[in-house]
Amino acid sequence: MPYCAYCGTQLPGVSFAPCPSCGSPSNGAPRAVPATSALPVVIVVLVAVLGLVGIIGILAAIAIPNLLTAQQRSKQKRSMADIRTIATAVEAYAVDNKRYPEANAHNELSGTLVPTYLRIVPVDGWGHRLRYESWSSNNTAINSYAIGSGGKDGQFEHDTLREYDPPGGTTNFNNDIIFSNGVFVQYPEGAQRQ
Repeated sequence: MPYCAYCGTQLPGVSFAPCPSCGSPSNGAPRAVPATSALPVVIVVLVAVLGLVGIIGILAAIAIPNLLTAQQRSKQKRSMADIRTIATAVEAYAVDNKRYPEANAHNELSGTLVPTYLRIVPVDGWGHRLRYESWSSNNTAINSYAIGSGGKDGQFEHDTLREYDPPGGTTNFNNDIIFSNGVFVQYPEGAQRQ
């Protein structure tokens, strides 16, 4: 005579049919997991996934603005380096010609300095053309110059580069970067704002 594999009750035959005493399959097959016991597992997994998404969201909210600020600061530093490169070429031109280049546009400066003093006249970190102005302070040869970047927005705050006085630092990515006669007269300083 056959018996239930779980409770040992005597049965007329064993099969997948539930035992009348214990409710398990009488042939010893695994018991069915009730649907209600899976619900807590689903809830725990769902809460864990939502928590992970929340943590990733918080980290992204912190990291993305810092990344954007670092990119803008990098463009400022590149602009300053390119301005210094042009200034070095202008100074070399002045040594050879006893005056600074007489140019008031990017194309005029390019025609004067390329290829002898520069391979190309660079643009600023944001892709805007750098501005160059030269003038004579004593009505003789050109003895002063200024090179500038309009900053992130590409718009200059003054009509001429000579108007940037007194020298000082800026705290906004849109502020101009101005180099005149060997020194930066307006430059990024400290924490910058969009």
